[in-house]
Amino acid sequence: MRTRFLTRVLAVGVVAALAAGCSGGGEPPSTTNGENGNDGLTSNVRLEDDTQAGTPKSGGRLRIMIRLDANELDPHRMSETSAFVINEQIYESLVQSYRGEIKPAIAESWEQNADGTSLTFKLRDNAFFHSGRKVTAADVKYSIERIKDPETRAPRARSYEGITSVEARDERTVEMKLAKPNAAILTLLSTAASSIVDRTVAESAGGLNGSVDGGSGPFKIASRVTGQAIKLDKHDKYWEQGVPYLDGMDFTFNPDDNARAAAIRSGTVDFLWRPAPEFIDALKRDEKLKWYGGSGSLSLHVRLNTSKAPYDNVKVRQAIYLALDRQEILNVANSGFGTPLNAGYLPPDRFGAVTEPIYNKPDIEKAKSLLAEAGFPNGFEAKLMVIATSAFQVRSAEVEQQQLAKIGIKVTIESVESTIADSRTKSGDFDMYQSGFGLTYDPDERFSASFLKGGGLNYGNWTDPEYENLIVQARSELDKDKRAALYQQAEKILAERGPVAMTFLNADFDVVQKDVMGYQGDPTPTYRFYRNIWLDR
Repeated sequence: MRTRFLTRVLAVGVVAALAAGCSGGGEPPSTTNGENGNDGLTSNVRLEDDTQAGTPKSGGRLRIMIRLDANELDPHRMSETSAFVINEQIYESLVQSYRGEIKPAIAESWEQNADGTSLTFKLRDNAFFHSGRKVTAADVKYSIERIKDPETRAPRARSYEGITSVEARDERTVEMKLAKPNAAILTLLSTAASSIVDRTVAESAGGLNGSVDGGSGPFKIASRVTGQAIKLDKHDKYWEQGVPYLDGMDFTFNPDDNARAAAIRSGTVDFLWRPAPEFIDALKRDEKLKWYGGSGSLSLHVRLNTSKAPYDNVKVRQAIYLALDRQEILNVANSGFGTPLNAGYLPPDRFGAVTEPIYNKPDIEKAKSLLAEAGFPNGFEAKLMVIATSAFQVRSAEVEQQQLAKIGIKVTIESVESTIADSRTKSGDFDMYQSGFGLTYDPDERFSASFLKGGGLNYGNWTDPEYENLIVQARSELDKDKRAALYQQAEKILAERGPVAMTFLNADFDVVQKDVMGYQGDPTPTYRFYRNIWLDR
């Protein structure tokens, strides 16, 4: 299906930027198999099989195991990576992104006006919700307005603030008005957070977080036992002919790293999503299994609550940043699989990243001096909250505890359940929080949600007018190089006076049984390629 754009005189620059998604903050460093060095560690990057085995077969159910269930399955409210993995099978957006390329999804085509302030989407005629109802322009209008509505509490709502109106021109035509040209708009609309939902389900008593979903994707929820299992069945009225191949997907959850590794080795599961780092080498050597991955999509950090003392003092934050040895944290917490983050949120090979380190080896003396200037010559006591069932993050916290002790900060680690961590971060009830952010398709989505005033993931409510101006300006900058320079300035601010101490980008791996075919990874990251997986049985 051809994607159309208006190409009037001056539209060329606007359209070219939008057609390419302009910049793709999550754009992978490479989509080919090869070698990827990580500070002395070399690991193969494999995103797909070298050769595909025969014609895809239909049928069978894929048993996939993940560490933790999602607390929130409403696609407009979700924030956990596990929710994205599951919801990208259930929900569809207007467009989709694969390895940085924007492709049709619910919208079969779209047009951009000359000045970049209007987008018109033509919906395909064969997209159906799992309820059996056809997806209409009214559902698109409802979905985007629901994301923007403060009552929805969508974490990424600030990225949509430039959308001034959404109108259903007819059943299949949607016109979206923008306050100004937006380089990130198509990329934003391709994400699972921009899912088009069935308004009748969303407004029902169970909403979008129950055992019935409001999606139109290749799979639909068949059953759910919270914290234990989610069964998805094939959506027989999915618009893409022949897809999905599977009859269904059965998700199970287990926080025990040993048990998950044992499950893939014994054949109890077909697909182990992100095994613990200490098992990766052994699983890669197992001839009964196949592995994929080697590039990173999860950016780890320590979040400081800037709404309370002493973390509201920039010198205290800088002292903490200077005291951390990021390579040591990576080595201990993740067996060295990944890249130390010695600058901002983005790893150095991604669009908009700061390429030169801001933090090298720890500077303990300078960190102590900054603490003294801030009024804490003998340090202070602090609590570092971490999710108890996340072993590699607990290890991160333990290393950080030892490192911060060197400058007099006496850290007590608080191990809590994920639901408690979610509640406490949202209410601002924490000192420091050991956490992580998945990379996003475009920098704007992450930077707006996590670091702008009012952003749904801006725990601790950090604000910086200069940073905010750069991010808002970057949104409407259509020149890729100029846009990258704006993000680099913003990244420098984050690193030097922001609310997070970035630590490392992990290297992700998936391990599957030999008869699991059609894996075509996308470290942007997206998981929508699961619809193309099939079983050679």
